[in-house]
Amino acid sequence: MKRCGIHFVMVVFAFPFTLFAQGESQNLLKNGDFEKFTGDNPVGWETTNVPGLLTVVSASKVFKGGARAVRCEVKDCFGSRIAGMVCQKNVEITGEEVKLSGHYVLHSEGNDKALLLICFVSSEGSTLETVEEYLTLNKPEFSSFSKVAKIPNGAERAHIRLTLVADKQSGKLHEGSYVIFDDVKLVALLPRGKSFIP
Repeated sequence: MKRCGIHFVMVVFAFPFTLFAQGESQNLLKNGDFEKFTGDNPVGWETTNVPGLLTVVSASKVFKGGARAVRCEVKDCFGSRIAGMVCQKNVEITGEEVKLSGHYVLHSEGNDKALLLICFVSSEGSTLETVEEYLTLNKPEFSSFSKVAKIPNGAERAHIRLTLVADKQSGKLHEGSYVIFDDVKLVALLPRGKSFIP
């Protein structure tokens, strides 16, 4: 009887906390861990590679988990600096918020930055809102990132872009800069429950 009472008290005290806990959906991105590649292109992602001419996106042997990651770098192409970018379009989203998270390693020349971009679009394909997050930790070890964004009214899909951009003051990309992304996730945040306790 005493044990039963203890268990009952534990359940009663734990119940409000489970109501307040915020859950997450499964990863909405395809190949977010970048384990699958076709040539230099990660499966499920568009890139800025130009076949036979320019490779600015490729598989990286430096990784956080698994056996691969994706590397985006800046290269010169006929006098212009081109940044590697991976993009996954038309990711179906639901709920009130999404969270984009993962890990990265940035090697920056001239203050170039890594950029996460979430573009919310309507069912007709119109852009409703764009959310940006700049990553600036320039060190050889993996760092984590996490960006929560509110889904605007009418948004049914999202485009996700991961790339490099120039420092706003210089306005110029620098050859030699690169960023490695791994274990990238886009999840829908499930609504928080409400406690019945006043």
